[in-house]
Amino acid sequence: MNINIDQALQKIELSKQAIDEAEKILAELLQTQENEVPSVIEEEPPSDPVEMINEVIPVTETTPPRQNLVCYLCESKVFDNRPQKRSGEYKEKSPDFVCSNNTDCSGRKQGQYGMLRKSWWLNSKDLPQDWIKTEVPPAPKEDTVEIDPFDKKSEEDHKDVPF
Repeated sequence: MNINIDQALQKIELSKQAIDEAEKILAELLQTQENEVPSVIEEEPPSDPVEMINEVIPVTETTPPRQNLVCYLCESKVFDNRPQKRSGEYKEKSPDFVCSNNTDCSGRKQGQYGMLRKSWWLNSKDLPQDWIKTEVPPAPKEDTVEIDPFDKKSEEDHKDVPF
């Protein structure tokens, strides 16, 4: 039995030597052909594609904040904080939407300084998609013009037309 153990140990030693030689060969190859070996680490794309083009595209938000949002956990009003974040009134890390119920909403969680209200960011997995859809409010009545398609005068003008 000792003969088998000795043979196994010799084979292990030979394997170690072969691995060491292979590592040396691979290291030499990598050092000499540095540019030809593709890198596993990919370069990150620029964070702002507008800078890459050297154009400044003005961003204007004409849609007012949503006023009709309801928390699906407690049915309380939800505040849309996106305009305040954009204007700098709130910090960049502030949530985009916050539940107004600070007492018994089931989405509350323990924060560093106490219980925090349920909140959502635009990349939250549980954010209802209909909250971020753009809604264009109807124009005020005084800014619109009503057109009556069946004007009596136009009917009289077209009496002689066969169709």
